[in-house]
Amino acid sequence: MAAAGSAAAGRPKLGEEKLIIRPEKVRFIDILSLLILRRPITSYAFVDAGDQTTRDVGITPGDIFVTLTEIIQKALAAAYYPAKIIGAIVELLLNFFALNGGLLGIIWNIIRFKLVIPRREAANFRTMIGMIDGRTELKPAPAASVGDMRQLQVLDVVVSGEVADLESGGYVTAGTPLVLRQYLILEITVMAAKIAYENAAFVKNVVNNVWKFNFVGFYNGWNKFLKEDTTQAFVFTDRAKDASVVVVAFRGTEPFNMQDWSTDVNLSWLGMGAMGHVHAGFLKALGLQEEDGKDTNRAFPKDAPNGAAPIGKHIAYYKLREVIRDQLKAHPQARLVITGHSLGGALAAVFPALLALHGETEILGRLGTVQTYGQPRVGDATFVSFFRAEVEKATAFYRVVYRYDVVPRVPFDAPPVAEFTHGGSCVYYDGWYDGKVLPGDAPNPNYFDPRYLLSMYGNALGDLLKGAFLWTRAGKDYREGPVSLLYRASGLLVPGLASHSPRDYVNAVRLGRIAPKSLL
Repeated sequence: MAAAGSAAAGRPKLGEEKLIIRPEKVRFIDILSLLILRRPITSYAFVDAGDQTTRDVGITPGDIFVTLTEIIQKALAAAYYPAKIIGAIVELLLNFFALNGGLLGIIWNIIRFKLVIPRREAANFRTMIGMIDGRTELKPAPAASVGDMRQLQVLDVVVSGEVADLESGGYVTAGTPLVLRQYLILEITVMAAKIAYENAAFVKNVVNNVWKFNFVGFYNGWNKFLKEDTTQAFVFTDRAKDASVVVVAFRGTEPFNMQDWSTDVNLSWLGMGAMGHVHAGFLKALGLQEEDGKDTNRAFPKDAPNGAAPIGKHIAYYKLREVIRDQLKAHPQARLVITGHSLGGALAAVFPALLALHGETEILGRLGTVQTYGQPRVGDATFVSFFRAEVEKATAFYRVVYRYDVVPRVPFDAPPVAEFTHGGSCVYYDGWYDGKVLPGDAPNPNYFDPRYLLSMYGNALGDLLKGAFLWTRAGKDYREGPVSLLYRASGLLVPGLASHSPRDYVNAVRLGRIAPKSLL
């Protein structure tokens, strides 16, 4: 762990490092004070700051991004129950119509006494994400794609500046196949990240019967701070025996779950020793035990403490680590692949960093790649350095961003209060799925830059038109229904919201081109 120590050498531990902002305690007068009086952020009752953090931040007032964050979180809190109720009703109605074949089908099924009533845990029930994009099949890699360097497969074979022989089969990193059976690893991860939004029965059916892979399990993670299961992930392998990969896919931000959206934008962080400052909400989702910015072992112990979760419940990090160990032991040649979209992408990034913090060298030694889609920021520059030194030294981390997707641009980077930044290789696609690799962040990193306003609204309109007619050029797999088009229209109100849909990430992986010269 020498590299980790050097990564954190610039941050002496003189006291408790944490900044916890509790939006439920923010009052209207606090927001006015942030805007007008500009008092030090650590002086507010809704902020729980460590002693070292208070010294570091000093008299720094809360800037405009801190204020915007609290306004957004108050709005999300107010919308929590209405959105939850509306979301449940909309999903049930959409499934009711879909399962019965539309209005005429409903009438006919009533006559035949065969009306289908949706059940949320059934294998044929789809969430709103599934209604926006119902594709479940994996798309085989075109025979010519490896030879002509299309899509992102070139990315997957660039290791230490060297490009493997594409014709003889490339690798993400040593031992991880570029093409698994007839599918690119990138195709598998983006589809896994998409179906992670569905229920366990749906996911199992797709993995076993549609993909013809091997479903291992679907897991719910207990969040002791929210006192409920807030984290979902599933694990699968390409074969039941002698598998080549073990894949972990985390569920992302659900469209009607305002709590998920609030977590994404929250500026709260904890000092995690060598890991640096890490987003508190994502740590809680994986299994944080204490909001302790001084004692990392107490905050996130290496082994699950007794009684950390109610009987029958599991903590995401510890349960998934156990499952991964068992699977890697059962498949000696397999490599570990981690993925997720949105909030799931954040968890996919923090999870291997925790493995490194806990010295899980055997698991990290088998890590093949981390590939995330529409991922929010998860930590500060020290975290990025730690991840690069301890995780990326043996694998590849690709962070795919589609156009003006709002989520990769939160939490806001608001130094010195919150210094969130991105790591990994940013693979950025524009509205026509032309891709490039960026050395840093995507354009308009804090979302509210007025220079991008016209472009953002223009992109939202362009995406709506493209969604309506893309199928005429790309084929029937790209035909979008009314639910998807209505969701795209939301981008005309909040630009960047519709760009967060997994549909565009799937389209980018399948249709996008990326210039080889940008990778070499």
